[in-house]
Amino acid sequence: MYRFFVCCLVSSIFATSSLLHAQHHVFYLVTGPTLTTYNVDPVTGIPTQVGTPLTISGAQFISTLVPSPNDHFIYVYWSDASFKYTLSVYDTGSNGLPQSPPVQTLSATGLGPLLIHKSGKYAYVIKTVSGQSGYTETLYLYHINQATGALKRDPTLQATYGPNLQYQESLVSFNQPGTRLYDLWSVIFDGEKNYFYSYHPINETTGQLGSDVGTYFEASNFNGLDQQYFTTNYILNLHGGPAIPLRLNVFLNKKNPRPPAFTCTQSMLDACGNAFSFWISTDEHYVFLPDSATNETVIGYVDGSAKQISQTGSISGLPFLYISPDNQLLCGVDNSGNVVQVYTFNASSGTATPGGSVSFNSSNGYGLFPALRQ
Repeated sequence: MYRFFVCCLVSSIFATSSLLHAQHHVFYLVTGPTLTTYNVDPVTGIPTQVGTPLTISGAQFISTLVPSPNDHFIYVYWSDASFKYTLSVYDTGSNGLPQSPPVQTLSATGLGPLLIHKSGKYAYVIKTVSGQSGYTETLYLYHINQATGALKRDPTLQATYGPNLQYQESLVSFNQPGTRLYDLWSVIFDGEKNYFYSYHPINETTGQLGSDVGTYFEASNFNGLDQQYFTTNYILNLHGGPAIPLRLNVFLNKKNPRPPAFTCTQSMLDACGNAFSFWISTDEHYVFLPDSATNETVIGYVDGSAKQISQTGSISGLPFLYISPDNQLLCGVDNSGNVVQVYTFNASSGTATPGGSVSFNSSNGYGLFPALRQ
């Protein structure tokens, strides 16, 4: 009995150790046509470059990158000097490093970024065509080969939109359970600024989408700031403009949810009246609000039952934030765009601790994309 217990205990320790070592916190830093991979220690927040940077031959710049949910594959959009866009699919090593050559290369002209379902089996993309009658969009479903990451387009068109001379359709996000795909029908033209949010129900067995559920949430029609996030329970809307005081409205996540369940103004939290953007934590419990008056980014806990947002911590400066898929790390890029500062994030206390940093040259633009290699 004793030997059996020791054997099982040792096996359990080795299994746990193997599981920890099999997981890597990754961020991909893109500058011009080059992609550099970093692994980050989730305890110290110190990033370490992995392998040799990947420079895509013929690329003028990389416009965006989409990791699969387990980071076994990355989907890289890039443009040549003639602005011809291409989508290249790479598989990755155990530390997230992309393996060259790509397993698949597709024309990406007119395509928006892929949205990959949490199952990793399906991806959705909008293709936009501009003609004399205006913009026409088609929503496609792609099936993802689980061994190679290659994409195969489903023969069934999921939806079409337009033509319209001003309005365009785009994809927004999934809900956390993966049962909805939020989309946006919007216009920003000649003083008009309108956003109509809807969603498609997702068949999680086949990936097929149901019909669009009308106008689910309509943002205000004015030329100020209107930024939305959809969480499981709430729709958060940062609203304000030159002549309108800033406020963070928290609506219930339901159709036509007005009025808001509660509103965070400067009287509740200074940052709600000074923020020019915001982000949501992966667990959907915290907001990150850059406070231009104090030059810090405030971390606020969203307490729906008490109808308030209360400060739990802060980050120095006003960086653009990127949040790891597991909520453990924050990557902030400063306003000059030359430093990535990593923070460890304690989701129990709502506090962030500075870790290591990476300097880079932003003269050809940059992009940062966090992932979790499992």
